[in-house]
Amino acid sequence: MLNGAKIRELRLNKSLTSKDISTLSKNLSVHVSQTYLEELERGSKKNPSFNIIETIATILCVNIDELRMI
Repeated sequence: MLNGAKIRELRLNKSLTSKDISTLSKNLSVHVSQTYLEELERGSKKNPSFNIIETIATILCVNIDELRMI
């Protein structure tokens, strides 16, 4: 399962806003909207597609496993 708090932590450590992630994702295969990312981080959305997880991991320069719950 995806760890929204971890995504937020990684994003903030890179000084990126949720809007930055959304904008950067437009250049990749799957666009992640700012609202959707914020819902993932809060835990409102639980099961994003693999493509969305892959896009977020790519933007944050981390392995997909780093976004999972421990």
